[in-house]
Amino acid sequence: MTKEVKLNSDPNILRIFVIRHGQTDHNVQKILQGHLDIDINKTGLNQSQLVGEALKGIKFDGFTTSDLIRCQNTSKEILKYHGDIEVRKSSNLREREMGIVQGMYLKDALAKYGENFRNMGESKEDLLMRVDGEWNRIVKLSETKGYSNYGICTHGGVITAFINYLYDIKEYGLSTSLRPKDLKVPFNTSVSVIDINKQDGRGTIHIFGNTDHLGAQLEVKEQLLR
Repeated sequence: MTKEVKLNSDPNILRIFVIRHGQTDHNVQKILQGHLDIDINKTGLNQSQLVGEALKGIKFDGFTTSDLIRCQNTSKEILKYHGDIEVRKSSNLREREMGIVQGMYLKDALAKYGENFRNMGESKEDLLMRVDGEWNRIVKLSETKGYSNYGICTHGGVITAFINYLYDIKEYGLSTSLRPKDLKVPFNTSVSVIDINKQDGRGTIHIFGNTDHLGAQLEVKEQLLR
């Protein structure tokens, strides 16, 4: 799936751009990161520069990033094109805390605990509650200030869980180019685009996991990795 990422110029619509952080060494080594504060590597920096260049024409009105360093440093490469806008760092956008398997190699977690390792640490319900709270804050702020384009930088597990929640529970629509099975862990620095109608609050997921800025549409092979 590829679809052009565009600026929103409709004052009745809030367009939210959701970006995954750049690659880390833990991503490459298949280590479960969770809340571990791991920075992006050289590839991740290059990916971040490319997505920053791709999004420079969007003109964000505001931006919120996970407070973990891999998202902060990805965001720096995006925000260098956007001047003096309001930027918030939020722990609500952190990856899911993974308990005793956090910092383990994925293969070791699977060998020791089986796929049950995914249920360790922070529950999916608690994750969705904090992310939904931050999402609602962003929507309300944008409505109050008349924002049209807003950026978020967060994590693969957050993006997957929350956008599926928007589709399944909040009944956001999907563009004709998307299917529910497309809503899986997206690639590093991928861009997803969601529109919210300011008048009735209805949302539409237009783009999920776009990586055109990396030269191709790329997908994560290991879907259990966070």
